[in-house]
Amino acid sequence: MIGRSGSSDSERSLPEEQTFRAVLLGVCLSVLLFAVAFGVVTIVKAMYDANDITSNWFIAWGTWAGGLGTAAAFLIAAASISVSSAHTRFDRREAGRLRQDDEMAQARLLTIYKVEGELSLESLPTYRIENRSKDTFFDVSVPFVEAPNGADGEVEHRTAELVAKDNRLHEFIPSGEELTPYRDHTEDHLWFTLVTVHTTGADGVQFVVEYTDASGRRWRQKLGGAIERITTSEAVKIRTPDRFQPPQQVRRMTNLEAQRHGFTRGLKPLQTDAEFLEVLEARTVRTWKRIERVSDVRVVPNDFDVSSEGLIAEVTYRPAPPPFWTDHFHAKLAESDLHRGSSNSQYDRTDKFRLSPGTDIDAAFIAEIVDVALEYANDSFEQHELAAARRALEARSR
Repeated sequence: MIGRSGSSDSERSLPEEQTFRAVLLGVCLSVLLFAVAFGVVTIVKAMYDANDITSNWFIAWGTWAGGLGTAAAFLIAAASISVSSAHTRFDRREAGRLRQDDEMAQARLLTIYKVEGELSLESLPTYRIENRSKDTFFDVSVPFVEAPNGADGEVEHRTAELVAKDNRLHEFIPSGEELTPYRDHTEDHLWFTLVTVHTTGADGVQFVVEYTDASGRRWRQKLGGAIERITTSEAVKIRTPDRFQPPQQVRRMTNLEAQRHGFTRGLKPLQTDAEFLEVLEARTVRTWKRIERVSDVRVVPNDFDVSSEGLIAEVTYRPAPPPFWTDHFHAKLAESDLHRGSSNSQYDRTDKFRLSPGTDIDAAFIAEIVDVALEYANDSFEQHELAAARRALEARSR
């Protein structure tokens, strides 16, 4: 029997354990009563007529004893299973509680308290948010502060955006701060931040602090210390660029570069022949070759979906396609329920297409669809984008 914390046996035992003891005691009493009844009845019967005590007498009582034993064994087994299940649930619940406590170890080390001093103003209370841990807290933000403000005690809803817009003197609400480990700071970073708002009743100020610990767990702590977990699938927000951050090492692609790499979503369609030539470039126009399939189509399971419906078709063709061509190719295949999943390319290109449920998975049949789409993409590209670029190239040469 596993003991539990408490002052009495009922508090130290699970309810299922108490039930098991009751079942065991009841079974023992039943067996004892049956044995006593058998002995008493047998003795009384023997006193009146000893000839009636035959083998049939003992067989009849034996049958009842067997039934009683079977019932007793079933009850004891069922109670034992119930106790084992209860212990498993209890241990799992305890393990979850301990795991939750361990996960919250750093979150508890973010402290929030009101700064009290000789120069403190009740109309401008200041609250300090400190990182008392040995790791960094990320994205420390106060979504809003509710502070009484006005003669009638009306609650004002203040946010970091409103504070920046209103430019009230001395007010500050943190948004996306990064707190370094305790007592570890530089000229640009500190282990604490502040919340300061104007109010007519400091006792009525309420706010919460949302932050991410060093393990990436998101938390929300109320003024007063209550902490709760925030489940989220979003990454830690990037801080607003400031003068302490290094210069940007990457730049945004121009619309022309985006078109050349096939990123056309959100861009305005090209209008003139010169624009098509600028995207395709003269070298591509002069060296254009129709694209052909270079290997058999393979139908294989999707590495990320092993179900019967998780199939993909791999298509390899050459040479690597120019801009605009893949749009025609993929659009044509989509008509046959072949939707692009991923691709890789260097000298040739391999595209993977997801097969919709119910699609014929015969590789030869899919190869025919792919060949038709290749011809369609070649013809469409030559009739539209390539023709426009060639017209612009001829005009330039003249």
